[in-house]
Amino acid sequence: PSATPKKVIDKNVTAVAAGYSHSLFLKKDGSLWSTGNNWLGQLGDSTNSNRSSPVRVIDANVHSIAAGAFHSLFLKKDGSLWAMGQNENGQLGDGTNTDRSSPVNVVDANVTFITAGYYNSFFLKNNGSLWVMGKNGGGQFGNGTFSSQASPVEVLSSGMVWVTWGEDHSLLSK
Repeated sequence: PSATPKKVIDKNVTAVAAGYSHSLFLKKDGSLWSTGNNWLGQLGDSTNSNRSSPVRVIDANVHSIAAGAFHSLFLKKDGSLWAMGQNENGQLGDGTNTDRSSPVNVVDANVTFITAGYYNSFFLKNNGSLWVMGKNGGGQFGNGTFSSQASPVEVLSSGMVWVTWGEDHSLLSK
């Protein structure tokens, strides 16, 4: 701990996402960087080694980032969604419950917005539909079930959607 701010990355950072014990940085050139705890592969650097300095994960074309508790998401400029890290509850959306230390492609195109909850993930497609994956034990998907999902599930077909979340809940409005 330090009472004074410390420089982490020198310049050109356009976005930051903080997970439970890891961080993601998006630079102006579209590169993705990560640092912190990595025991579940949430840094996406193909290891499970913790990193005290940022490591480059993707060289270019990343549009936006999101960090869950122990998983990470990124959206590429082509609209494809990628995920890495803990997948115990299916929050990566790759159809498995296998943790991933390297990015795995979840959706090929048409994703416009991403966000990550504690053990789940949400994304919007360009047609306005809302999709979810991961833990749903408290009914936080808002789809009338308590079933967790390891593959993306559409919960709202279109329209303006606002998403907010906590550890065991979410609020969806249209």
